[in-house]
Amino acid sequence: MAQNNRKSVNISGVKSFFCRENLPLISLILLVIFSVASIIVAAACFHINVVVACVMVILEAGLAACLNRIPIWVHGLVFIAQIVIGIMASQVPFMILMACIYVLAIVFLFIWANHE
Repeated sequence: MAQNNRKSVNISGVKSFFCRENLPLISLILLVIFSVASIIVAAACFHINVVVACVMVILEAGLAACLNRIPIWVHGLVFIAQIVIGIMASQVPFMILMACIYVLAIVFLFIWANHE
């Protein structure tokens, strides 16, 4: 009989990464992945200059950092204002992507500030 030389994967290490203690790190990783993906999509699909897309991502993160401690309804107004700006500039899909980055940045900052 042939020997089974399969190596087992240590799943406990992966499961231990996805715990409550690592929630800020996981949310930061998701924010970075979504930001890079939105820059690529903006450049490839919406024909936005890469520099402009990168600057917009940085501005969205800065806006989220500045408006971190305000009531939730103000964030809704900022979201709506970004969509209206997209309509005025004829770049609605791009501004929807940027508004999603704003929301993810707010969620990350909320998790990071309220982590035990």
